[in-house]
Amino acid sequence: MEGVVVHVSVGCNRVVNGLAWAPTGLVAYAAHNLVALYNVQDARVVATLLGHTARVNCLTWLPQAAYAAAQSGSGRFEVVVSGAADRCILVWAWQPHQAQQPWRLLAKLEGHTGPVTAIAAQVLSPSQFLLVSTAGDQDVHVWECSLNGSGPEALGQGSWRTVQTIPTGFQMQHCVAITHLPADPDWLVLALGGVDNSVRLLVRAPGGTFKQVCSLMGHGDWVRALDFCHVDAALGAAGPRKLLLASASQDKYLRVWAITLEDEETAAASGNQADGSPPPALDLIKMIARYAPQPRLQTDKHTYTAVLEALLIGHEDWVHSAQWQPPQVAADGKLRQPLCLLSASMDRTMMLWRPDTPTGLWMGEESVGDAGASNLGYYGGVFGPDGLSILAHGFTGALHLWRREGDSPDGRWVPQHALGGHYGGVVDLCWGIDNRCLLSVSTDQTTRITTTCHGVWCEVARPQVHGHDFSSVASIPAGETSGSYRFASGSEEKVIRVFDAPQAFQDTLAMARGERVQTESQASTSAHEGGGRALGAAVAALGLSNKAVYSTHEANGGVASGMAGGDAYYQPGPDLAPNASPAAVGEPPLEEHLAQNTLWPETRKLYGHGDNLFCMAASPCGRILASACKAQAPLTAAIWLWNTATWADLGSLQAHSLTVTQLEFSPDGQYLLSGSRDRTFAVFKRTETGGPPFVLMAKVKAHARLLWSVSWAYDSRMFATASRDGTVKLWAVGTEGTPPMPVASLPKFGASVNSVAFSRQPSSRGSSQYITHLLAVGLETGSIQPAAAAPAKTNECGNGGHAGSEPHVLRLASCGDDHSVRVFEFSEEMC
Repeated sequence: MEGVVVHVSVGCNRVVNGLAWAPTGLVAYAAHNLVALYNVQDARVVATLLGHTARVNCLTWLPQAAYAAAQSGSGRFEVVVSGAADRCILVWAWQPHQAQQPWRLLAKLEGHTGPVTAIAAQVLSPSQFLLVSTAGDQDVHVWECSLNGSGPEALGQGSWRTVQTIPTGFQMQHCVAITHLPADPDWLVLALGGVDNSVRLLVRAPGGTFKQVCSLMGHGDWVRALDFCHVDAALGAAGPRKLLLASASQDKYLRVWAITLEDEETAAASGNQADGSPPPALDLIKMIARYAPQPRLQTDKHTYTAVLEALLIGHEDWVHSAQWQPPQVAADGKLRQPLCLLSASMDRTMMLWRPDTPTGLWMGEESVGDAGASNLGYYGGVFGPDGLSILAHGFTGALHLWRREGDSPDGRWVPQHALGGHYGGVVDLCWGIDNRCLLSVSTDQTTRITTTCHGVWCEVARPQVHGHDFSSVASIPAGETSGSYRFASGSEEKVIRVFDAPQAFQDTLAMARGERVQTESQASTSAHEGGGRALGAAVAALGLSNKAVYSTHEANGGVASGMAGGDAYYQPGPDLAPNASPAAVGEPPLEEHLAQNTLWPETRKLYGHGDNLFCMAASPCGRILASACKAQAPLTAAIWLWNTATWADLGSLQAHSLTVTQLEFSPDGQYLLSGSRDRTFAVFKRTETGGPPFVLMAKVKAHARLLWSVSWAYDSRMFATASRDGTVKLWAVGTEGTPPMPVASLPKFGASVNSVAFSRQPSSRGSSQYITHLLAVGLETGSIQPAAAAPAKTNECGNGGHAGSEPHVLRLASCGDDHSVRVFEFSEEMC
């Protein structure tokens, strides 16, 4: 049984060098300990590269010229290099023509004793290139790769060696850039920037090592980004050959440094007089050079000087990245370097800088960004290969994409949809009432809803942005005729919060599925009949509760922020910041819309637990909500039951002495199953006697270690328990007075089993005589192992199964501490 990954969402790490756009159009970004490969055209993560054991800090695509000699016919490949907090550098090959395993780990470079912070590459020859890395150990490592053979194997482990280690004292270097000198292509110049507020320049002779020759001073805070650009081709043969270096700093400024031949700079500055006599300014230039010498770079043939060409002022907060626009093919067929610099800052803007043609002064010509209290600036920005797109990643892990209108170089920048994801560990998820929407909660303190929009998986709402890390979520059926969505969430607090879907979400969902959207009059009528359905919600500036926002077209004049008075109470001001604008959208929503316009109103708070919430579950009919909190004593380990019609508590169930780790109702609603850290599970049976709705039927010590997960089979006759001891056991529900009996046990896994889930649909495998129970087992290592249990038989298989919404397709949703949410699909043939 093998599933197909149809959706992966994961946020980008809060690191400066965590985003790179390949010349072929594929984007790589750092996602926790993964490298995510993102297809911009389809807005889809096509692969996640797992190899690092700690947060990925930096990555870069190798220039194709670096491994052109290893490319072969139909087996084309690309190479991305990543560095992480695990002190390792990994070299990956991406082969899109390989359907089964398109990516491959080629080499692991070890040598740093601190987290790797930046990586840069430079081609030496068609079969040789250098890789330079900086790290928290205050050393800079230079690696050399000599291609050996063809195909990705040419960049294997044996092709790499360390050729130099450059100590930088106690001044950690954050960023690195490398290129060749304009008039000496065999000589390399290396730029380093870090916590000493300066840019160090090092020069390497052919076959030699890098030696520091000068430092460029001027920045008043840490240098966070560096990028080289050759502009001699753009200026034409008549102009001086020039190398530009852009540096970005936390002092809010960018600087453009010009590295030029010393004689050409003098000639350009002095000019020529008709009588051949030296101009008056030449003496002044020589005097300045003598008493205030400029930084110089010396080769065996030429001398270069480094001067400040421009100080770029415009950002109002730390500047985190600077990148030159990639060279473009001009009308004459030659490759030209546009003089355009892109910067990204924590002031929530990206700016494009160009020199004014008549004066040569650098100016910020265009600026893009977003507004709102939920958007907290950018960590990096990159150009697309054609220079017509720009991509940024921000504080919340989301990607922000803009593209020129009409694909014209002169068109305005238009925001485009880009996939986002959680930027903290995802702790719980559940399917919505129709099994087509997926709710997930995370330690990033957000609740997100994902579904398909015009055939593409995307996030359509962010109902809750909390002030505490989440622990659990449960979708609550709101009735057979309601068709509305409702969920309850728990976090690191003692309160359960309940949310109802607003009208804007219902309309967005309808448009995404091609269904009819209610008119304003219909929405108003349904709102009054249903007790007043809100249009959306807003949150107070210093509050944790989402207050309902109603449409102004309602008969009562509307209610804003949960108070009577309509629009008069919903004006710009300190009460609600910023003003939300709930509205239905027909396309995948942008990050700015998700962050502040898709909140759901909070309808109830449920009090009673004595500690932070840990798990919850709703009955299939939606009438009962069960919840449990962290506990170290039997009293606080009680399971609370709530009536979802009145939200009154229905009492508590006593069975465990430590934290209840998971709750689940049976599909027929007759049983409630719980697993606990006390190594036991308990089964409660539904009663109709007028007393408590459930009574304890059996309590069994099932495993040698704590239970992490429990799950019911589709027929409510069998359930599974999963434990830290690495085992999964299957149990048959006993008759009245008979405890559950073990019927099977999966072979012991080599790691803790953190989750288990039965499919809500049986698999007949082409015969009604042979019906199996499909289940998926999630391990602490991050892998998902499937299994199929038949009567008196248990077998292991490949990767998969969970409840699905289509007759012949099963969908499995999974989440993990790697910040990702994944959806797998299994067809009947696969099972």
